[in-house]
Amino acid sequence: MNFSARKTKRNTGLSLIEALVYIAIFTVVMSIILQSVISFYQTNRYTLEQMNQLDIARKGVNTLVVGIRGARYSASGAYPIENGGANGITFYTDIDNDSVVEKVRYFLNGTALQRGIIKPSGLPPAYTGSEAISTVAQYVRNDAANAIFQYYDTTGALMTIPPVAINVRFVKVDLIVNVNPLTMPNEFTLHSSATIRNVKNNL
Repeated sequence: MNFSARKTKRNTGLSLIEALVYIAIFTVVMSIILQSVISFYQTNRYTLEQMNQLDIARKGVNTLVVGIRGARYSASGAYPIENGGANGITFYTDIDNDSVVEKVRYFLNGTALQRGIIKPSGLPPAYTGSEAISTVAQYVRNDAANAIFQYYDTTGALMTIPPVAINVRFVKVDLIVNVNPLTMPNEFTLHSSATIRNVKNNL
């Protein structure tokens, strides 16, 4: 009787092969779960970062559009729009509401949309001082095929790049933002536009 009890007890244990199989299955399952958790948190982190960068870019585009809308003749008498490109524009406006017309330049530097500001100085006024540069948006994905800026004349016709500055009356802005193009979420395009108010439509 004691022998049978001992034999039954031995039969309830795991063999070495069974233990190895269980360990292998457990390792695979835990690895899959761990990868799923990591992927979830990475996607969530990218989503939060994308939302944060979009908010920053939205504020930058809003300031840009307000500046273009209020573009005016410079302190030296130059036309409100100095020049325009696919991914850059230079114009004159009172960017900080201090009753002084600054020279403002927006340009794409790598994946950053930056802004340069020069205040007039001297008599007669000239824009020859140092340029204060700041970044208004990051992770910008515009390129030669996807322009940030498009220009229209008084008839509403799309102008070629570079446009004849004195004929520009309307500027369209499309800013593409994507923190990481290789992962979700996908890119997002901020759309805005501005009509230049302080010029005469005499074309």
